[in-house]
Amino acid sequence: MLLRSLQRVPFALSLVIFLTLLCSYYFFIYSNPNLPKSIISSPSSPPLDPIPRNTWQVFFNDDPFPPLGESVKSWVTQNPDHSYTLLSTEGAEKFVREHYSQRPKIAHTFLDLNFPIFRADLLRYMLLEAIGGVYSDIDTTPIKPIQDWIPEQLLSQTKAVVGIEYDQLDNPGPSHGFSEHISFCQWTLASSKGHPMMTRIVEEVVSNLRAMARRNGTTIAALKVKDQDVGEVTGPAIWTRAVMQSLSVASGSPVTYKNITGLKEPRLFGDILILPIDGFGTGQAHSGSSQDDTASSLVRHQFGMFWRHDGWKT
Repeated sequence: MLLRSLQRVPFALSLVIFLTLLCSYYFFIYSNPNLPKSIISSPSSPPLDPIPRNTWQVFFNDDPFPPLGESVKSWVTQNPDHSYTLLSTEGAEKFVREHYSQRPKIAHTFLDLNFPIFRADLLRYMLLEAIGGVYSDIDTTPIKPIQDWIPEQLLSQTKAVVGIEYDQLDNPGPSHGFSEHISFCQWTLASSKGHPMMTRIVEEVVSNLRAMARRNGTTIAALKVKDQDVGEVTGPAIWTRAVMQSLSVASGSPVTYKNITGLKEPRLFGDILILPIDGFGTGQAHSGSSQDDTASSLVRHQFGMFWRHDGWKT
């Protein structure tokens, strides 16, 4: 009797019942946080290559090259196994045309920019996204060779290296011109080609610049900014936000400043290595930074501030 009843159910109704059960199954699988991750399959990004042995520096200023010949030379002599490139305006524009022709919004934004520090900030991110390697400002000096930056036991897992610029520690509030508990430096950074963190910062900076031009009713080429705007638009502030978001994605769980403050040794979040304050920030007057080189010191920043409107500062 039951079989005969089922045979009389219209085909359309049977199909509806089947699809309803199927949708219910997939909803259960993908919305249940307690199920093992192995149950849920999703496309994964291809594995990243190791950080390539490229060293990049940039100088756009029309003034004579600053008195940093020895600092620049030290990047070559300490890292003989790295290719070294110092990009001028002409070289930078050639690079952008070659590597970003298929992403015209990014290419046109860079090529239209006239403010040198905006160009320098965006270019460092683009270099590491498109080719990878190490970028460092020309007013920096390597304390240790690049091959010694990543602890051996973390070498195979590390695809990006980021240093702390500012750490509030136990102080009552941010100081020294910083507005957040943690700030990451972008005078020195390293990553594999195509690292998602670099893609994120390239796209966010371009979006920021274009939004700024719209707000001011002008073009990218005609943007006029104050030096203090740089951090939020292309510099440490937007870079820090991109890094924090990338740490959470890479590690698979939320990361806040509480996971980073007071860091005493390099720590890996997914494939992003965060260095303690002395890694790239030795010699600062805050954040527990050592004044003399320590075992953790990798790069010393001379804070030349050659990017300011009023030119080179020593």
